[in-house]
Amino acid sequence: MSTVDLPTPIVVTRHQCPHCQRYTRARRDRVEQHMPRCWQNPAARACKTCVNYEPADQEGPYPEHPGWPEGCGHEDGPDELKQPITDCPHWELHPRLAARD
Repeated sequence: MSTVDLPTPIVVTRHQCPHCQRYTRARRDRVEQHMPRCWQNPAARACKTCVNYEPADQEGPYPEHPGWPEGCGHEDGPDELKQPITDCPHWELHPRLAARD
């Protein structure tokens, strides 16, 4: 009689951020540490949940133009975002997120 070596399926538990749904970890405490600073969490007052957030535009005004980076539409906000900002003083909840509550 011969034996066949086959992979054995296993079940694992992963924990996922309920805001971005991209951050998953095996340890729950790692996700709990991520959640307060998650850019998709309205409680973090970050750019991606703000009414002033302007997403990147891949197409510029003409073919040679590289497009526009993410930005802030607030008059006192940064023109270009190197990375999203949390606890922004200009933050206002985006209306699409207010409908969720």
